[in-house]
Amino acid sequence: MATERQQKRKELREKRLQAESKSKGDDRRQNLIKAVAAIGFIAVVGVVVAVVLIASGSSGDSEPAKSTSDIEKLFAGIPQDGTVLGDPKAKVTLVEFGDLQCPACKQFADEAVPEIVDGPIRGGKARFEFRNWPILGPDSNVAAKASLAASLQGRYWQFIETFYAEQGTEGTGYIDDEFLRSVAEKAGVEDLDKWEEDRNDPRWEEEIFQNDEAALDLGFTGTPSLALEDAKGKLTPIEDISPDGIKKAIDQAQ
Repeated sequence: MATERQQKRKELREKRLQAESKSKGDDRRQNLIKAVAAIGFIAVVGVVVAVVLIASGSSGDSEPAKSTSDIEKLFAGIPQDGTVLGDPKAKVTLVEFGDLQCPACKQFADEAVPEIVDGPIRGGKARFEFRNWPILGPDSNVAAKASLAASLQGRYWQFIETFYAEQGTEGTGYIDDEFLRSVAEKAGVEDLDKWEEDRNDPRWEEEIFQNDEAALDLGFTGTPSLALEDAKGKLTPIEDISPDGIKKAIDQAQ
């Protein structure tokens, strides 16, 4: 059984890497076309220089990472219970299956999560649960356990958002003890020594296993994937994971 799960995760990781590679290639080609069109009036030498810079990935307009104060403000006043954010009386729970090492999950956290949190979560229409689904290798599994350890001190969501703000390049080995402790400290985990101990709690393996089973049962093939959970625990996948699509699904479930 474990071998089958490992093989499935390997297949999912390969699919994601292929999709990301194709997406980056398509984006780069489109950027090159737009750049050449925009600077068509410049001398040929200028065109060549600009295209070379774009092809090399140079950019001076990168978005700044969320600050600690931004993250604190986002979650201020919203109750947390373990891995769940929001009013315990809400009728439904929005469930995200995510991998902390996944760049698409970071993009979702940057572009969609603030709108969802400040909308239906803060408004009490839904709770929000992040279920660690570490499909991108052993480092993702280590990161997942570190975030779950932070949940024991009520800083789970702060840890997740701080991790995304500090996220490095997938598969480069940046997720080490020093990096994770820095994330925990910035996320406001008060007792770092206890957090270090809790990272090794054997319960996390079972929790991650259950997340894996649930995600595969729902037919998910990558992260982030989202579903709505009703009061009986039934999960229904959300096809449109844009902020508008998510809010529409939550409204329809009321």
